Amino acid sequence: MTIKTTDIDRQVLKKLKSGDLQAFQEVFKAYSDRLYYFALSYLKNTFDAEEIVQDVFLLVWEMREEVDEEKSFKSFLYRITVNKVFNHMKRQVVKQKYEKYLQSFEQPLSESPEARLHFMELESKIKGLLQKLPEQQRNIFEMSRITGLSNSQIAEKLGLSIRTVENQVYRASKFLKDHLKDEYLWALFCLCYIFRGL
Repeated sequence: MTIKTTDIDRQVLKKLKSGDLQAFQEVFKAYSDRLYYFALSYLKNTFDAEEIVQDVFLLVWEMREEVDEEKSFKSFLYRITVNKVFNHMKRQVVKQKYEKYLQSFEQPLSESPEARLHFMELESKIKGLLQKLPEQQRNIFEMSRITGLSNSQIAEKLGLSIRTVENQVYRASKFLKDHLKDEYLWALFCLCYIFRGL
């Protein structure tokens, strides 16, 4: 028996499949918090949970054309999240690189003017906030959250202790979270898109 989509509007999923950024944002805002707390209940680590959510939605964007709007999208998301969480726990992966996922952005995005405007405003806000960070803290955060390097890799590159790197990533993340509030998780995803050419 086919499970009908009742958890999110079917038309939104159709737009998502066509590459509509605004539809993707709607889906992200509808489920990111729930998936975050679900991942957190297993991982007990806020940064790991945030990374799982980013990873899940990057994969959703990559697989958007395969979404079946006739089936439960919520179940689809939770299946992906469960797999990501258990794989993370099994391999003790601190971070997964984003480069292999960013190749999915080869096709032009179908966006509404409103979605594009919001994206540009968020981009400007993120860049402005990053510029307010101390230079070393900003560099470490970008290497961690944007480039996808592990704390040990960053420590080795910069000649710092892992504890120092962890502390700087925590401070930068807290600063962004305090200023971005409800848009923090969405902003982390956008960071990958905004800075993919660096």
